[in-house]
Amino acid sequence: MIGKTVWTTFGNNVIRFGTVIEQNVCDVWTYVKVNWVDDHAYNMDRQRVLEMRGYDKYNDWYRIDRVSIFDKSELIKTVNKL
Repeated sequence: MIGKTVWTTFGNNVIRFGTVIEQNVCDVWTYVKVNWVDDHAYNMDRQRVLEMRGYDKYNDWYRIDRVSIFDKSELIKTVNKL
């Protein structure tokens, strides 16, 4: 998994893209840590929640079924057809 490109959603209309940088197995689930790129909306919300609540409710580890692996080249080819 390390080095794979992945995506997930945040909120109602934000797609997050990143690269898996760490992997860990806990019980029967695989978890990954992702280096997200241009993740401004998520980071702004995370900071806002931290300031309001005084603690960070977010976790940097994602259960593998919460992210989707994709081929960057194939995605670019598809988008370029629009």
